Amino acid sequence: GRGFTALLEEQADGTRTTLDGAQVLWSAGDSIQVFKLSEAGTGGYSGVRLGLLSEDDGKATGHFPTDNCPDYETAACVAVYPASAARLVSSSKISVSLPAEQYYRDGSFDLNSNPAVAKSDGSGKLMFKNLCGLLAVYVSSDTEFSEIRITSKADEALWGEGTFDLSYSDVPVFSIAGSVAEEQRTLTLKARPSGASSSGSEWLSATTGTVSGSTFSGTAPKAVPYYFVVPAGALSKGFTVTLVGKDGAFMQKEATSAKNAIERSVCTSMPNLDFADESAIVIRTDVPNKAFYKDVFSDAGILLTQNGVLPVVPYLGISFEYYKEREENNINLSHQRAIFCGSDEDENGYLLYPDGAPRFRMFYVNGGQSSAHGLTLGNEGRENIRKFVRNGGSYEGHCAGAYLSTTGVYNSGYAEYSLSFFGLWPGIVYRTSLQDVYPNYVIPEGSPLLKYYDFGGDRYVVGVKHANGPYFADAEIENVEGTEILARFDFPDGIVHGHASIIAYKPSIYSGRIIPCGGHPEYAESGEVRDLMAAMYKYAFDGVGIARIKGILHNGQVRRMTKSTSDNDPDFTKIGDRQCHHFAFALPAGARNIKVRLEALQNFNLSLRMAEGTFAFKEDAQYSKEGSELVKELTFSSLPKGTWYVGVQCEDTVTYTETDTGVKYSDTAVLNGVPYTISVTWDI
Repeated sequence: GRGFTALLEEQADGTRTTLDGAQVLWSAGDSIQVFKLSEAGTGGYSGVRLGLLSEDDGKATGHFPTDNCPDYETAACVAVYPASAARLVSSSKISVSLPAEQYYRDGSFDLNSNPAVAKSDGSGKLMFKNLCGLLAVYVSSDTEFSEIRITSKADEALWGEGTFDLSYSDVPVFSIAGSVAEEQRTLTLKARPSGASSSGSEWLSATTGTVSGSTFSGTAPKAVPYYFVVPAGALSKGFTVTLVGKDGAFMQKEATSAKNAIERSVCTSMPNLDFADESAIVIRTDVPNKAFYKDVFSDAGILLTQNGVLPVVPYLGISFEYYKEREENNINLSHQRAIFCGSDEDENGYLLYPDGAPRFRMFYVNGGQSSAHGLTLGNEGRENIRKFVRNGGSYEGHCAGAYLSTTGVYNSGYAEYSLSFFGLWPGIVYRTSLQDVYPNYVIPEGSPLLKYYDFGGDRYVVGVKHANGPYFADAEIENVEGTEILARFDFPDGIVHGHASIIAYKPSIYSGRIIPCGGHPEYAESGEVRDLMAAMYKYAFDGVGIARIKGILHNGQVRRMTKSTSDNDPDFTKIGDRQCHHFAFALPAGARNIKVRLEALQNFNLSLRMAEGTFAFKEDAQYSKEGSELVKELTFSSLPKGTWYVGVQCEDTVTYTETDTGVKYSDTAVLNGVPYTISVTWDI
């Protein structure tokens, strides 16, 4: 019958989906996305998805039928495995996404985690070449592990969305471009949850390679490899392997040789690790960030609806700033660029702190002209918005703001990907073509919005304004794992009926929560529609990223926090207005004469705080030192053994005045950050 014959590249001690000696085998359920080179420049073109013949499971040669698209077999094509990771982003590039978390498989690596690419010249044959390489970490231990992590010592992404050129000749080159979020330097290997009833707390068993209820553990004499799929070229400056035990045990080993650089289609092995608990520090990952300049920044910029302070603001008693300038002209474009991209006095703009952390708890985008507004932000402005969410700020967008949060729109049955959209929710939406109507919303049972309001007890909200905003189809929602449906349309007279009107998506514990809404509840001054708006805001606030430490403080070592945004070294970057930086140290038994010292290197007011076992935000600190002194110290004759957290907060901020377009800042020196040093010392 018709179809592609797919052959797999031979590998050096490596694999694609299953290891079988030197062979690489296809697995049941594998699928590929195929793109015709002749149609790559066609708007909305997304190729075809082809599935492996079931009888080819476990074989080195796979067949992918083209019965529904016979012309593909004789055309010049590029194919990508896995299909779910690939999309055409331009006439010359295909993007492929690598996951942040991979799951253990006995003797192999995670399904669908290792992308491969092939070209066909019309012969119907595909010879796949891997985009990445493998790292095998061998572990011997009877300890059960919750996860194994590798962290690059370079400022490079080990996961995320990257691209390769369609015009490659022999070997495709895959690269993850753009700024690197701190968490992208770390890949995590976990045990896959055991079915729908799983609590999500499975564990990995080292040396036996088995999964027991919740861990990696082991008693067998032979070490077992744990495979990571890693971008080619990564880890050339070394990396750290972290093993986190079920009961809090912790070990790190460093690999520093340039020989560790990952080669495409090659498996690099790290020598056997015999686990030994080396550190008492296990940093918490359940504490949300609490320190922001203000709660919400609202974008009513060029070509968007000119909303100022919304009714929900006084209703919730939150802090709020906005920017509004409708007309597209050079003056307004310059002003908007300074807000979202930065200026000399504010290097990376209003939304971000000097280290790239979110300066506001949430970024809200109004309705209007979505694509046109996205274009006026430019590449840098759009990337700063993505960084805002990646690094922990939440996003809410209504109508145009909802479109902008996605990757594209279905139009006449074709997916049109938009480079002017933010791509925060990696799915595609549908236009409603409904103008000036007021659909009702049904709040499903179990919707997180019900944590905040009961909506009259019937979970029904009457009359939410709609002005050609999007709707979210269930089939597309199912393609984006982790998407929640917060509300559905009840509007029998329109194509939106029964579809999701509001969704939520939180890609990781580090990122903020994204909440796109197809309608306009923001105008309501009272009643259940206003409660709907308030519930969305509250759920966005509760979805900010977790607090993170800048680093571990070691006895006697002074840490200098003096770098600027442009240095791209957030762990050592200056602190912004009302921001809180966090550190931790492991205090041994018997330590005495403990001193934590903070020194501001410019004339700004920094506070020093400490807490045992949790992040030292102002409301959680057990000890604090505030005031105008440049040097602050906390001293103790003794303290309990354990993990102690140190918080440094900048109490100073800008002065602002209200204007017709929002606010104007003065006293802006703090925006580019305050340098300081922090240290801890003790005697034994």
